[in-house]
Amino acid sequence: MIKTLPGLTTRPTTERLRQSWLNSLHMRLPEASILELFAGSGALGLESLSRGSDRVVFVEENPKAAQLIRENAKTLGFQDQILVLNKKVEQVQSWLKEEPPFDFIFADPPYDSGYEELLLKEWPWSQMLKEDGWFCLESAWRKEGAYPPPPGLKIVRDERYGDSQLTFYARQEEEGTPTS
Repeated sequence: MIKTLPGLTTRPTTERLRQSWLNSLHMRLPEASILELFAGSGALGLESLSRGSDRVVFVEENPKAAQLIRENAKTLGFQDQILVLNKKVEQVQSWLKEEPPFDFIFADPPYDSGYEELLLKEWPWSQMLKEDGWFCLESAWRKEGAYPPPPGLKIVRDERYGDSQLTFYARQEEEGTPTS
C-alpha cells in the first residue's frame, strides 16, 4: 500500500484514472524509463515499476512528499530504481537534458495552474522523449478538448474521467526534420 500525505497538500490521481492510464500503456511499460513530474506520492511511477519499468525519476517540490516517495519505494523494494528530485518542475529542465531520453513523461500538475500549457510549449520534447516516447498529461476536464500539441507532438488519446482529462501526446516528425 502506497502511503500519501494527509490533507489536500497533493491531489492524488483517482484509482480509476491511474488504472486506465497504466493499463493503456501496459505493453510498453516493461523496461521503460519514466519521468514523473508533480509526483505527489509517486503512485504512478511506483506502479509502473511494479509492472516492469526499469527506472523512474520523480520530480516533487514538497519535501515531505519527496521523502514519502523514497519511503514508499524502499517499502516496495524499488529504492535502487528511482531518483527523487526535490525541486520545482521549472528548476529541473536543464538537469534532465543530461539524462537519456525517457519512454514516458507523466505529469499531473495542479489543475488550472498554467503548467499544462507551459510544459507543452516550453519543454524540449525531442530531447526529453525517445523517438517513440509519449507525454501523458492529467488535467482538469476542458469542454474545448485537449490542450493543443506543440510542434513535434501529436495527440494519440484524449479521454474524460469525471472532472479530469487524460491526454497522451506522442512524438512525431516535424515537417522536414528527422525525429532523432
